[in-house]
Amino acid sequence: MTDPQMSMHQIQTMEIIPTHGFADEVAIMYSPFKEYIERLFPLMLEHVWHLKQAERSSVSDELFRSGWICRLITLDKRVLDPEKQNEIPGWPEIRECLIKSLEECKEKKQVPGMISRCMEVILPILRQRFENDYRFPERKFHSWWYTMHDDETHLALHLVNAYQPESPFDHLLHFLNRMLKAVEHAVDRHPGIQVVSCGSWLNGLPKFQKLWPESFKEDQRIINQTGGLGPGAWGQYMTIDGGFNEEKAGQLRRTGKHPFALTEARTQVSEVIPHLQKLIAEKINSEK
Repeated sequence: MTDPQMSMHQIQTMEIIPTHGFADEVAIMYSPFKEYIERLFPLMLEHVWHLKQAERSSVSDELFRSGWICRLITLDKRVLDPEKQNEIPGWPEIRECLIKSLEECKEKKQVPGMISRCMEVILPILRQRFENDYRFPERKFHSWWYTMHDDETHLALHLVNAYQPESPFDHLLHFLNRMLKAVEHAVDRHPGIQVVSCGSWLNGLPKFQKLWPESFKEDQRIINQTGGLGPGAWGQYMTIDGGFNEEKAGQLRRTGKHPFALTEARTQVSEVIPHLQKLIAEKINSEK
C-alpha cells in the first residue's frame, strides 16, 4: 500500500533502478526511445482501461496482462511475478497510483484526465532514461539473440532492429547471416536442440515468414491479440527510426486489437539451417 505520508513529488522523483541480478535487459534496451515511450504509454493506459471495461475484470489483472507498462517503468524482471512485485523499491506505490486512477475513470470522456494523472506520476521516472539519437545496441549476432527452453531442446530466437534507421530487409544478406550464426552457435553449445521458435508480431509479415521454412508459417499459434507483456506485441508501434507508429495506434483504438497479433511460430532445427544456407547462397548469387 502507498505510504499515506508519501507525496506525489516523492513518487515522481523515485529512481527505479533494478537490483543486481534482476535487470530486465529487454526493457532496458527500449527505455531510452523518447518518442516511442512518451506516446506508447498513453496508448497502453487507454487500452488497459478499455480491456477492464470489456472484460469486467480488475484493473490490477489488466495492468498485469499489459505488462509492458510495468516492465518499462521498473526495468526489473520481478515485476512479472505477482509474488515478487512488492520487492521492487517504489513499484508498489506507483502501481497503486495507476490502479487508483484507472479505477476512478468510469466513462470514456474521463479517459484523457486519467491518462494525464498517470503520466504525471510515471513520466518523470521514464524521462530519466531517455537518450538523444538512441539506437538499439548491437548484440553478438547484431539484431538476434536466443534463449534456451524445455531441457535445452527448444531454441527461441529474439530480435530487434539494430539497423535503425533502416530496415533489416535493406541489409538482408547480413540479417540472414547473423540469424544463421545465432542458430549455429546455439546448436554447437546445445546439441539436443530439436525445435526453433520465434515469438513476435513479425510472424504475420510475409517477408519475415520467407526467412523461415514453410513449416514455420504453418505451425503458428496466437499468444494474444490484446495487451502483451513485451515488445513481441508492442514493438509494432515503433517506427523504423525509433519513433511512434500513430497509424497502428489508431487501429488498436478503433478495434481493441493489435494490427498484428503476437504469435509463436515453430519449426524443426533440421529445416532451419539448410533453409537459411539456401537463402544466403541465392542472395549472394543475385548480387554478383
